[in-house]
Amino acid sequence: MYKFKFILFIFLFFLLGSLNCFSDNEPIIFTKSSSRTATPLVRTRLMIAPVISFYGINKNHSTNVKQKMSGLFSWKEEIRLNQKHNMFLEIGIEYMLHGLNFDSYYFKPDSIQLYTGKMNYSYSLYVHEIDFPIQIKLCFNHENNARITPYCMVGYHFRTLLDANLKVKQEGETVYKTYEVLTFKNPLISKRNNPFVSLTVGVQKNNLKTFKSCVFLEVTYRYGFSPYLLKDSFTPSSLYITGNHLTIGFGFKF
Repeated sequence: MYKFKFILFIFLFFLLGSLNCFSDNEPIIFTKSSSRTATPLVRTRLMIAPVISFYGINKNHSTNVKQKMSGLFSWKEEIRLNQKHNMFLEIGIEYMLHGLNFDSYYFKPDSIQLYTGKMNYSYSLYVHEIDFPIQIKLCFNHENNARITPYCMVGYHFRTLLDANLKVKQEGETVYKTYEVLTFKNPLISKRNNPFVSLTVGVQKNNLKTFKSCVFLEVTYRYGFSPYLLKDSFTPSSLYITGNHLTIGFGFKF
């Protein structure tokens, strides 16, 4: 409940800020821009963002799910698609680190796997992934003649899972620590590949002197198509983890 209220507050704050920005801009009239005020055809976007994750896990084999500190770094190239300076294509690469804590079973080597309901082992899992986004960005006014430009984006992110960090504890003592091969339940191309789709709302402050650099703030919701699968000799056989993510990013475009 507290996480939901925090997210709602962020969205309301962001929305009100965007509405205030509109009041300072000139009326939106999409006309062809002169070469004097033309922004570069290709620009680079760098962004960092905290990540809020929404996890679901097989409740028959786990309990006490909690999110760990998470974050994202993004490097994308933004390509202008028209002379109105309001539609862009974004391609690039992103690194996202996210994780969770939960309690589950731990089966020692050569032991019989008995599901007694006593999930008294604490798991700490950190997921590393590389994402390759393709996004279409639509601005609600010209970014080359307005000080503030609100925008939205829709995107497809091809994901590749790297080795995860897994630690298992009992009563505070580490019993197992490893680099875990995490896969997708429903893979695409390979067991470590699957996509996100995303929806973004953002606002950027433009530099009307150089028409080159600007700063931006954006909120992105990422929906994944497949649960993660954590499966090892000591884990339950069907430890599936669903994960969707909300990022609140701040960046610089040049």
